[in-house]
Amino acid sequence: MSPRVLIVDDEAALRRTLERALRGMGCEVVSASDAHLAYQVLDETDVDLVLLDLHLPQMAGDTFFLALTRRWPSLASRVVLMTGDLFADQSHWPATLQRCPMLLKPFTLELLRLTVTAALEGPAPEDRASNGQA
Repeated sequence: MSPRVLIVDDEAALRRTLERALRGMGCEVVSASDAHLAYQVLDETDVDLVLLDLHLPQMAGDTFFLALTRRWPSLASRVVLMTGDLFADQSHWPATLQRCPMLLKPFTLELLRLTVTAALEGPAPEDRASNGQA
């Protein structure tokens, strides 16, 4: 079964590029342009990995990460952060967020492949039923 990856990024061109690259790696891909849409996607479908931009409209990526892992705790180790901000203040982040792999934009498709492959080799997230979700 192909891993399902959720891309959360407000840059449409980058989302399309990531979608093509991940499909080329054999992944199923769903995407959202903001945290609210991503939350809807997660409510409706199980995912194996989340690629999360830290700078989103309406809700910062780190804030969304906390909401996501509160609702779906098994995804905490299955989030890859993306940012173009080399100087983002991470000092206030909880340890679970600090442990997430981070792709610094712009990144190569080879680095994407390596990062996604490594993240997918970690423990698989439990399905919704075992997380108490209906």
